[in-house]
Amino acid sequence: MHSDPNIRALTWRCRRGMRELDQLLLGFLNQHFDAIDADQKAAFLRLLDMQDPEIFGFLVRGIVPGDPDIAAIVHTVLHQTDTRTVHT
Repeated sequence: MHSDPNIRALTWRCRRGMRELDQLLLGFLNQHFDAIDADQKAAFLRLLDMQDPEIFGFLVRGIVPGDPDIAAIVHTVLHQTDTRTVHT
C-alpha cells in the first residue's frame, strides 16, 4: 500500500500508452516510490511532466538526460524496476 494520498493521480500520470513506458513507470511507482526520498520523488514527478518521446529516449533508448536529477531518477527507475511483476 502506498503512503502517498495522491497515488491514483500518480498512477494515471504513469500510464503513457506505450507498453514499455507503462511497465517501467508503473513498476517503479508500485515497487519503489514509497521508499525514495523527497528529492527523488520530485525528480520522478518532473520526469512525468516530460513528453513521451523524451521519456522513451531516456528509459528505452538509453539517452542520458542533461539534468543530473533526471539522470539519477532514470538510472534508479531502470535499475530498480522488475517489469516481470508489473500488471497493467
